[in-house]
Amino acid sequence: MPLIGALLVWLLAAPALAFPPAAMGLTPYDDAELIEGFVDTVFGAETGDLRAENRTVKKFVGPVRLYVSTPAPGDAYADRVYNFAADLSRVVDNLSIVRTSSKARADMIVYLTTRRRYASTIRDQVWHGVDTAFLERNTCSAVLSSRRSGIERAKIFLVVDEGFLRFWHCVVEELAQSLGPANDSPRLPDSIFNDHSSVNTLLVFDWFILNMLYDPRIRPGMTEDEVVPLLPKVIADARARLPDVLRPLMDGYQENVATHSVR
Repeated sequence: MPLIGALLVWLLAAPALAFPPAAMGLTPYDDAELIEGFVDTVFGAETGDLRAENRTVKKFVGPVRLYVSTPAPGDAYADRVYNFAADLSRVVDNLSIVRTSSKARADMIVYLTTRRRYASTIRDQVWHGVDTAFLERNTCSAVLSSRRSGIERAKIFLVVDEGFLRFWHCVVEELAQSLGPANDSPRLPDSIFNDHSSVNTLLVFDWFILNMLYDPRIRPGMTEDEVVPLLPKVIADARARLPDVLRPLMDGYQENVATHSVR
């Protein structure tokens, strides 16, 4: 992982995959499964850089100001991004993503682009000194700048001219990973944080991971050894809250993906 001063830069990407609609059942998971998933996604790295100084909690602290850069003002795909961000704010306790009209003040910037301009947009927008080859060769991607005090900025690159399902998968995965669970793992079959699964939206497992991460007991810069003993109580609180907020949201995702699948 390249370093800029004390700043860690994390590269995230999704490969080209087929995206059939995923099962939406509210499947229960035991604590061990959730803890394993948390460790895999939060303390891993897609680039394979697992040095000890990189294996710490990464998350935003305070409201996350979101800006979507699009070639067409009012673009319907930009609305999809803002709507999904609103869902994240509603379901993930202690997370607030707010829309901003100022790109300069944004903590998270989403660039909507065509496939032809994808690589050049990445090269133009990513910080100087970052090797962008990993980002450019993937279907969609994101890059984070983070200190031990928290994530400072995320830049996300999404292609809008290759169909809705591919775009939607990228919206969900890249926004979710840009919040902190930056790694994909083949050990998570019921998760979008798995490049080998057919999951195309956040499932129950993923919502647990995000709620665990944004619990105030889990602080930026904490190590795995510091976090794991806290997780059983964090999970218990998430179990008490999530069922009431998840079912209507996930039913809506099922309808949304099914509608666009038949076009």
